[in-house]
Amino acid sequence: MRHTSAYILRPMCRRPASATLVGMPQIWEQGRPTRRQLIFDLACAAAFTVLIGLLYSTTGDAQMVAVVVLLGGALAVRRVSLPTMILLGLAAAAMQFAHPEWTLQLAVADVAYAALFFMLGAHRRLAVRRFGLVAAGVGCSALLLWMATLAGIGGSTKEHVFAAVAVTAMAALVCVGGWVGGYLRLQRRRSIQAELDRVEQRRLAESYEHELQRSRVAADMHDIVAHSWAVVAAQADGARYALQANPDATERALEVIAETARSTIADLRTILAELRDKDAEHSTPGYEQHDRLLHRMRLTGMVIHDRRTGEPPTSSLIALTAYRLLSESLTNALKHGDLQQPVRVDQDWTDGYRLRVRNVIGIPGDGTGQGIVGMMERASIAGGHLESHRVGDEWFVDAVIPDPQRSGVADAPNPKESATT
Repeated sequence: MRHTSAYILRPMCRRPASATLVGMPQIWEQGRPTRRQLIFDLACAAAFTVLIGLLYSTTGDAQMVAVVVLLGGALAVRRVSLPTMILLGLAAAAMQFAHPEWTLQLAVADVAYAALFFMLGAHRRLAVRRFGLVAAGVGCSALLLWMATLAGIGGSTKEHVFAAVAVTAMAALVCVGGWVGGYLRLQRRRSIQAELDRVEQRRLAESYEHELQRSRVAADMHDIVAHSWAVVAAQADGARYALQANPDATERALEVIAETARSTIADLRTILAELRDKDAEHSTPGYEQHDRLLHRMRLTGMVIHDRRTGEPPTSSLIALTAYRLLSESLTNALKHGDLQQPVRVDQDWTDGYRLRVRNVIGIPGDGTGQGIVGMMERASIAGGHLESHRVGDEWFVDAVIPDPQRSGVADAPNPKESATT
């Protein structure tokens, strides 16, 4: 019992604090483009500029070729610099507005606007998407007004009106259609990302449950083995000293050893069965086994003054925690306490479960304090807390496990109160 500091242990495992998976790569975010994407964009831009530029170079109009070059540049930088793409696209559109006679001639080159608006519609920022949709609407409306104005100046005819509507419809199909295509792609990728997040959350939850089970099994193994072998060692020493002088005491000691061994085997089988089938229901030590535990410890020569108050709750978690805390506390008293002095055990089930154990310290042993740490972990997992400390020549254990099904909550451990009881 060298572990003399009193502290509250936090739970060993915690669930993710929110639905956001910290550290998981957001694969659909528009960050730095990959090398393959850059090569693809440059190849498409070069092919567009060369092929369409050669097609329009035969007209002898350098400004028409300039429009193609501007659109090709916008295609080349669409993943690298969004503002540059927008400026190049606006410059090309302004030149086309200044030369309405190019409308039909540049119809092939205008397909590039679909790729530009696709990038705006697929962008992860809402402001960029809104800008793209507004730009498409304003551009198509301005084109319709401009075409209608030109038709009025030149003498409006049905053919002119039809041409203005047809050109505007084609522009809307290219611009708005490109934006919608990008937006649909964004929604699909967000749906895939959400599914990946759900899969990762399930994996983390399963990992949490697995680690929690491992911690609980490790604590059970420690409690069972430490308690059982402490009893066996005490009885074996007693039998060795009483072998010649008191054969009856030797026989009783051997009976306790045999009973302890059988109980340990049964507990270990339960744990191993639980490891094989985690969904199977296995019996856990409950309040009905407290008397058996106290009887077995008294057979080792311990004098135990036991006092109980209230009715035990129905929670199996509280029942198991109460049994393990009592078992470990008595085991520590057996290993490190003065067996000539009584061990006082006070169990209060009025609101949840409260355990107080007090014993006189004997000759210091070689304990590492892991048993006390395990008790604190077990109490923490059950939603409670435990303190263990030395006051004078006595050792105190004070644990509180609340029961959510009951209206009250047991009083928190108070070192001064424990030292005076």
